[in-house]
Amino acid sequence: MKPTRAMRLAKKRWRTTIRPLNESPRVRFRLNRCVEIGVLAFVVWLAVFGSSAQPLQAQGQPEPPPDTLLAEAWPGEYIVVLEPGSNEVAAAQAQLALAGELIDQVTPCGSNTTLQIWRLYNPDAGPAFQALADTPGIASIEPNWVVRAAGIPAPPPPAPERPYTFNDTFYASHQWPLQRSSFARAWQLIQERNLPLQKVRIAVIDSGVDFSHPDLAGRLLPGFNYIITTTAPIDDFGHGTHVTGIIAAIANNGIGVAGGAPNIEIDPLKMLGSNGGGTVTNLIRAICDAADRGAAIINMSLEIPTGAITLPTANTIQEAVDYAYARGSLLVAAAGNSNGGPVYYPARLNHVVAVAALTPENTRASYSAAGTQLDIAAGGGSFARSVLSTWSALVPGKCTGTGRVLLNEGGAYYCTEPGTSMAAPLVSAAAALLKSIRPALTADAIEAILKQTARDVGLPQSEVGAGLLDAEAAVRRLLASEVRISPRRIDATLPPGALPFTQTVIIDTPALTPLNVSGVISPTPWLQVVNVAGSSFSADISYGAPLYLTFVVSPTHLITGTYSSAVELAITYPDSSVRSDAVSVTVSIGDWVTHRTYVPLMLGGAGQTPPRAFEWEEPDGAPTVLSLESGGYVTVSLPFAFPLSGVGAIDAAATYTQAHVYEDGFLAFASGPFLPVAEPSQNRCLPVLDQPGQAIFGWWADLDPGLSGGVISAFQPAPDRFVIQYEDVASAAGTEPPYTVTFQIVLHSNGNIGLNYLEVPDAVAQDLGELTPEVTVGVQARNGLFYNQATCITLSEGYGRPPHSQTSILIAREDVY
Repeated sequence: MKPTRAMRLAKKRWRTTIRPLNESPRVRFRLNRCVEIGVLAFVVWLAVFGSSAQPLQAQGQPEPPPDTLLAEAWPGEYIVVLEPGSNEVAAAQAQLALAGELIDQVTPCGSNTTLQIWRLYNPDAGPAFQALADTPGIASIEPNWVVRAAGIPAPPPPAPERPYTFNDTFYASHQWPLQRSSFARAWQLIQERNLPLQKVRIAVIDSGVDFSHPDLAGRLLPGFNYIITTTAPIDDFGHGTHVTGIIAAIANNGIGVAGGAPNIEIDPLKMLGSNGGGTVTNLIRAICDAADRGAAIINMSLEIPTGAITLPTANTIQEAVDYAYARGSLLVAAAGNSNGGPVYYPARLNHVVAVAALTPENTRASYSAAGTQLDIAAGGGSFARSVLSTWSALVPGKCTGTGRVLLNEGGAYYCTEPGTSMAAPLVSAAAALLKSIRPALTADAIEAILKQTARDVGLPQSEVGAGLLDAEAAVRRLLASEVRISPRRIDATLPPGALPFTQTVIIDTPALTPLNVSGVISPTPWLQVVNVAGSSFSADISYGAPLYLTFVVSPTHLITGTYSSAVELAITYPDSSVRSDAVSVTVSIGDWVTHRTYVPLMLGGAGQTPPRAFEWEEPDGAPTVLSLESGGYVTVSLPFAFPLSGVGAIDAAATYTQAHVYEDGFLAFASGPFLPVAEPSQNRCLPVLDQPGQAIFGWWADLDPGLSGGVISAFQPAPDRFVIQYEDVASAAGTEPPYTVTFQIVLHSNGNIGLNYLEVPDAVAQDLGELTPEVTVGVQARNGLFYNQATCITLSEGYGRPPHSQTSILIAREDVY
């Protein structure tokens, strides 16, 4: 019986192995993984060719590859060739020493030429250093090229998310409800996909609005005042302006807050007076008028207790709701602040989306209503941490009481306030995003998408309805279906007798709407897709559920020539249309020499960001070996206060002087008492909604250093950097296939994070929907409000690709969003 994850965790024991660490892992030449891959692929080759295999006929003699192919160099390092027998060598080396340090040199056998390796003190000074090539005594200076196995393509690197940033003053520090519901990622999708947005009208039935507020300029229609019909619906209570700002505050104008929907107009219908009260008759009028005035969405952040009205009166409100619904309006209402009591009117009526309130920790707000009428939940806040939005300048004094704090910026007011009234407009804003993208969506369709894409937070339906509002997931439901293939081509230029190699292709889509991908594999003796039984396959894909194909290329017995094969794909789209595509594999075998070059992998699509050059930090002296405690972690003091706060956040609590180093490949941080992670070996996708709230996941997986004599150590290579290094750390017992990893987590004093991978396992598909190893790579800050995920591979989800050996990732502080 295969051990469960819990059993493997229980069997883990940290066994400290003290051994010299002055030998850099980078300079050790390791063949284990290459041999394993070669043996696997050779077995596959034997099964296909048999013992009497003959060389294949080539498809024509290939031309030698050009010398302009991509070459990698060790960052900040240069090869210096000295003039043999020159009297100027000593003077030349003294000049070189001003710019860097000599780290290695060799005189080739049978030669009197000396080749040196210099590392610059300032990596950006490369051009000036190379200019010293004209110095007497120096024959040449060039980058210190990376030597690779000839012509085997490297897998595509993992790609961190590209952030959508807000420059609004209080966004990062105060607008946790938008962050928790992934509005920034929804906006990023809209921007990336260049989606046109149609203007959407939202009626806010409330206490009116402050027409002079600069964060609402250009967003407000004249509206109507049902209390004094001859005057404008000016907000003399504050509540209506607060609700309106959550929906419509102008984003990225450098002031105040950001609203959730970018291209909208607000129709303020005032039926609540200066004390926050109104009448049922005015509510009915406002609902009917909102529909007649063209509101696609009607927000009602108001409540009528269930015991306050009779059934006939409730039925009359229902008739007004049905009228608006029949004219295409989506009605959204606060569930009510009944302290766990019943859902109030109008939220409990048919055709009204009832919205519960959650705290920043994704627990039910104590005041929020409960009941089967709930449809969805969003951030309403707690009394300790409530919701910030715009406030009426007419009544700043009404921003008082528990949970309320008044802020002022340039004469404009903002107030924090908790309540289901604050949760409802978040849902209205997300609904407006969907309507802006696809105006033909009906109210029922919008409600269905919001509920189907809501995030499970582990609470019952009677407290949160379908779950936490997820604006990003909702927008993904509307993305045009497309297929992304990475890599689309596998091209290798190899010498005769080259060893077999593997490459995994990932086929995915950015949309949540499923597509079907079927494929036919051409019979090819030197190529096999190892996770497909037979010559064909078929699977559905959607965002987070990709299809994997692992190719084993066996070129060892191929004679000189060019060989090509392909997997032909047929993609069936939601409209039943079928399009063709392919993954091609080309292998060129020749006797030429590829001088200091290798053939790069061909990525699918244009405009790909070039991969970051591989970096590896070296200790200045012996690093500190970390002895982990029984909980699988050890606390390390940092040499500087490390800011892990997310983009633009100014929060002293998000700066840390300690890191909790876990054997399972991540660092956790805490601003108060540290709560150990309950299941540290269970990797999950970001954001993690419990513990660890703040963490850097270098290689979050089920690891056990004691199995391999692995070492986890710490060192400071420079005043502005601190490194946690995992060296030869093994996967836990029961992991299939087993592996070891060597990687670094680099903390920069400015909040940037470097992840360097010297040796990690290749990604291999176990079946069409399962990839190994299971691993999460990324960063999470501020209890998951800000994060950036490069990779997450679990049994049930797949985002991105695991890092491969000799890869570096930099996640800048502003990339955590």
